[in-house]
Amino acid sequence: MSADGKWETRWHPLLEQWVIISANTSVRPWSGKVSKSPESAAPSHDEQCYLCPRVTRANGAVNPDYIGPRAMDNDFPSLASEAPEPATSGSVLFRRGAARGHCRVLCWTEKHNVTLSELSASEMRGVIDLWCDEHRTLSADPVIKQVLIFENKGAEVGASNMHPHGQIYAYPFVTDIASKMRAAQANYAAQNEGADLLSDLLNHQQGSELVVEASDYCSVVVPFAARFSYETWVVPHRQVPYITDLSDVELDDLSHMYQRQAQRYDVLFQRKSPNITLLHNAPCDDHASSHLWHFHIAMQPPLRDREKVKFLAGAEAGSNNIVNPLQPEEAARQLRECPIL
Repeated sequence: MSADGKWETRWHPLLEQWVIISANTSVRPWSGKVSKSPESAAPSHDEQCYLCPRVTRANGAVNPDYIGPRAMDNDFPSLASEAPEPATSGSVLFRRGAARGHCRVLCWTEKHNVTLSELSASEMRGVIDLWCDEHRTLSADPVIKQVLIFENKGAEVGASNMHPHGQIYAYPFVTDIASKMRAAQANYAAQNEGADLLSDLLNHQQGSELVVEASDYCSVVVPFAARFSYETWVVPHRQVPYITDLSDVELDDLSHMYQRQAQRYDVLFQRKSPNITLLHNAPCDDHASSHLWHFHIAMQPPLRDREKVKFLAGAEAGSNNIVNPLQPEEAARQLRECPIL
């Protein structure tokens, strides 16, 4: 960090790219868009919500009177299991492929007004079990090369439905981010006598300013080269490629630690916090390096503070090198100090 503590570049080892830490930008004058809490509370059941029990969806199907977590096919999928094979041009400049895959919607609960942070411990563990069941089923499809489980929460990230839910994209290819992460972890192991990248990060961070919370089986950390102001990773201590490789005890702890971090965001931002959550499982394409992958959950709130949204504008969109306006150590301190039970 420079003498005044405002500028630094940090290397992101999982993405193998530079992140700019520029704490001075957080205090610049702001006359742009602000984000505020909804003025009215949502009902527990919304007859206009396509994800609530007993409601008729856009495709004409009627949701069952379900209780607890539930998975369903996306009515407007980006990928389809029956997608036709397009005509090929024979040119490398105009390659095409069938957009075959699966898009699933995961409702965390039947209650329209309850987020993951507000579920009971048993309800939260039910969500974890749903993640595992869906990943196990979708990754068994020979067409699928990667299963990405994620949550877009809040209007700030473009969520089109406010019912508490996540999604799954099961791709016929390995995504760009996963390709970078797998290569980075394999390169690190090759250069460090087989060592695991994330385990080494945790071992060097234990007791440091970047740890938000640690338990017997998981740690919550702000990454050293965080790309977003309040980004955190929930990392199991044992290196496994997939969430389905964790034991019941480890899954219990993962459920507990993940939910506590979601609660911290609610406290920090003083509302039901918008967030993007990504479950980083290894691709399922039988690549020789996938066994070196370390499963973890990334949480990326889109807010710079309680009211300001972080937008990726020209320099960042054009370079893919993100500017973080908050020092990661300061973010970790603020999160540690959030009073949760």
